[in-house]
Amino acid sequence: MVKVKKRSGAMKDFDKAKLKASLKKAGAKEEHATKVANKVAGKAKEGITTIEIRRLCITELRPLDPKAAKAYETSKKPAWKK
Repeated sequence: MVKVKKRSGAMKDFDKAKLKASLKKAGAKEEHATKVANKVAGKAKEGITTIEIRRLCITELRPLDPKAAKAYETSKKPAWKK
C-alpha cells in the first residue's frame, strides 16, 4: 500500500475511495471521479504528498469536466495557494 505524506507530516495509506468521494463532492460525475481516482492511484508513488495528489487530480479532471476541476481546486485552500 502506497503511503501519502499529509501536510502535518503524518504518513497515511493512500485511499482511492476517499479520493473518489472528494472528487464527487466537488461535482465530478461518477465515471469521471472513478477515472481520475484510478489514474492518480496508478501514478501515486511512496511518499507522495497530498498537494501532489491534488495537482494530479486537477490535471486529470480538467479535460473531462472543467467546472468540477475548478470546484475541486478551490474547495480547500491548499498550502501551495496560500
